[in-house]
Amino acid sequence: MDSESFSISSSRNRLYVWIAIGVTILLVTTLHFLTPTDQIVWHEIYQRLYYIPIIAAALLFGLRGGLAASIFTTAVYSPHVYLHWQHGHFDYSINQYAEIVIFNLVGGIMGALGDRLRRARERAERNAEQRREAYDELQKTFQQLLQAEKLSSLGELSAGIVHEVRNPLASIRGAIEILEDELQIDSPRREFANLAKTEIDRLDRLVGEFLRFARPTEPLKTPSDPNAIVESVAALIESQAGSHSITIVRDLERNRPPILVDAEQIKQVVFNLAINALQALEQPNGDKGTLTFRTYDDAGNSVIEVADNGAGVETENLTRVFDPFFTTKDKGVGLGLSIAHKIATQHDGKLIARSDGNITTFTMSIPKTR
Repeated sequence: MDSESFSISSSRNRLYVWIAIGVTILLVTTLHFLTPTDQIVWHEIYQRLYYIPIIAAALLFGLRGGLAASIFTTAVYSPHVYLHWQHGHFDYSINQYAEIVIFNLVGGIMGALGDRLRRARERAERNAEQRREAYDELQKTFQQLLQAEKLSSLGELSAGIVHEVRNPLASIRGAIEILEDELQIDSPRREFANLAKTEIDRLDRLVGEFLRFARPTEPLKTPSDPNAIVESVAALIESQAGSHSITIVRDLERNRPPILVDAEQIKQVVFNLAINALQALEQPNGDKGTLTFRTYDDAGNSVIEVADNGAGVETENLTRVFDPFFTTKDKGVGLGLSIAHKIATQHDGKLIARSDGNITTFTMSIPKTR
């Protein structure tokens, strides 16, 4: 609707300009008819005034505009020359006919120049747009490289930490089990031993997350149905969503071609995004919680989107959500989205986040099978 309105407005403006040009030519011609023939100086001035609308039409509308204005000037000025000058001032009338020829030459030459200026302006605008697009793409690439460098450096550090932590954890658990064997079955101290083993298991799972982040397995790519991946994740979280009165919406584009991915890894990405959305929706915000899965094809990419209408993401946090250990949750580790981003990158894809009010959308795009 906006572009249509703009087109109508532009057409109206062109019409108004043409009306102004035509009225100016007619006004000058009227002055010729009203001015006595003995006042030649004024007629000379009026002749020069014709060039203003002719040149304006040529610069604004190009060759066609310049010729249209000069031909119209010829049509309305020639009767004045024929009626007032040709019979009584034949020599002067020849000069006027020559002036009419010059009107058309000026209209044609200036019109051609106007067309060249218009094409040059259009080229400049296209070049400027291409430069803007190239700059935006360069900025995106820079951010992706920066993110990749962060993940790589942290991955190396995490791998070393995991190695140093897991061995002592195994030793501590073994020592606790030995001490537990010496306790009576009904000893109250067994509760502390169980608590210690539970915490050790939790730490072991945590360092396992670090290890998966530091050394992700190479994707085993096979043709996979993106809708099937989304359906499997939706089925996994349906029970948890229902317990919090969260509605799951599936907006899946049907009859989509398979994509060459590691289905389990992509499922992990979608699952991480879904869990992240569920946690946002579990926070009371007064609205009915809705988690939306969406699939579609876009510019040679297969796209999977996960959106929620939870609390939203602050603008300053959108560029940090994929940073390792960044989290706004009290008990969050901040690795889920980082791992998801790393998996998407391993599949030559992209994972981006955007927030519009309380609507947060994560979009993963992966090149389609060729």
